Amino acid sequence: MSFTFTLFNVCTLVLIGLTFLVIVARFRGLLESNWPLGYYALVIIYWQVFPGGLDARWVFVGLVSATLLRFEFLGGVIVTLVRVLEFCFFGYIIWRALSLLLLWPW
Repeated sequence: MSFTFTLFNVCTLVLIGLTFLVIVARFRGLLESNWPLGYYALVIIYWQVFPGGLDARWVFVGLVSATLLRFEFLGGVIVTLVRVLEFCFFGYIIWRALSLLLLWPW
């Protein structure tokens, strides 16, 4: 099996790499960082440029959770729940991108 360097494959690999960087930033950094919002802007661009690649519900869940974490509307246990939702979104992005690259049937 050979890897072809198409625009879709390269953009998907970049998306996976950026997802790992944002995961590390979320573990290390403060919640008030603007970098994850930039990441979500790139996710929305990817979602619009390559239709059918990502599910709209997951993209909106990730965007809402990042916005809630960034602007600190919540506190206590609710922040932990929102962070778990965001990490579920990151898992979805990695799983979906790998399934698109490796042509998994599910």
